[in-house]
Amino acid sequence: MGINNKKLVLAIVGMLLLPIAGCGNDQAGGNGSEAKPVAKMEVPARAEVATAPTEVFKFGDHEGKVYELTGVDLQKLIRTGKIVTLGQEIFFHTDSAGEADKHQHMRKVTMKGETITDLTDLGQSGDIASLATNGKVVVWPSADSKLAIYDGTDVKIGDKWRGLMAGDAESGEFYRMRGGTFELVKLENGEQKETRTVVEDMRKQPGFEKAGLSPICVDNGEWYLRYVIRENDKDQHYLLALDKDGKELRRYEGLTELPRGWAVTANYVIHACSKGELRIFDKATGQIIADTKINLRPFALWTITGNDVILYDDRADKLYRIDF
Repeated sequence: MGINNKKLVLAIVGMLLLPIAGCGNDQAGGNGSEAKPVAKMEVPARAEVATAPTEVFKFGDHEGKVYELTGVDLQKLIRTGKIVTLGQEIFFHTDSAGEADKHQHMRKVTMKGETITDLTDLGQSGDIASLATNGKVVVWPSADSKLAIYDGTDVKIGDKWRGLMAGDAESGEFYRMRGGTFELVKLENGEQKETRTVVEDMRKQPGFEKAGLSPICVDNGEWYLRYVIRENDKDQHYLLALDKDGKELRRYEGLTELPRGWAVTANYVIHACSKGELRIFDKATGQIIADTKINLRPFALWTITGNDVILYDDRADKLYRIDF
């Protein structure tokens, strides 16, 4: 190799060894600073599962597993817009056609692994979209629009049910929506005591005038609000993450074809559609990890713990657990 060719090779090698500048904050810059490592998502540990999943699916670099919960026949029993869990108990409204008194009821089952037992009737219930827990009690509207409170042992009837609620496991309070106003309330002797107004009539804010709103859940000091607005001649579904004063922190843009429930887990936000589509977000950043599909017809979702979610399939009339 001649001298000129050797110089050319050395020049090319030198250029390749130079740090690349202008590639974002996670790359080394021209000041000689070292590249920041990409943060790895830390997911909660999960106990080993002996039961074979009914379905396995991929999302990003992760794997999800679907398990059918068996042991109680739920055929033609559930008719609910929302499900919640308290410990290992799953709560749902029922279909009046399946009840002897032809009125919808609140019922629960107990989950142990992939088995459900102890179908229990907790009495007649009201609006199927209203059901909440703060991790200590479960609340829903009774048949006569009173506040029904289940404390793990008995159901007590309190004052009048008012609005939609989502409970905070840390404080024990509930975020309650009445009209477009959001309040914090605590339960005392069956009464809802208002502690403060979080947002005064959100529908007077730009972009919220004609929006459909409903609180979904509270997680680590943030509360999550379902937000539906008409855009480009179709309903667009979002989930908003808000701080304790109602300031928007992040928004997650959901799917549009037959959208159903949302779930917020330790690491993810999940939006489900009736044909089995799932959109899975990184909860911390709001970025979409993946759009995927499962062989179920999701109707309602709720996080049990960590990244484990309960799903009600209204076509199969069954409950499933999905481990994300």
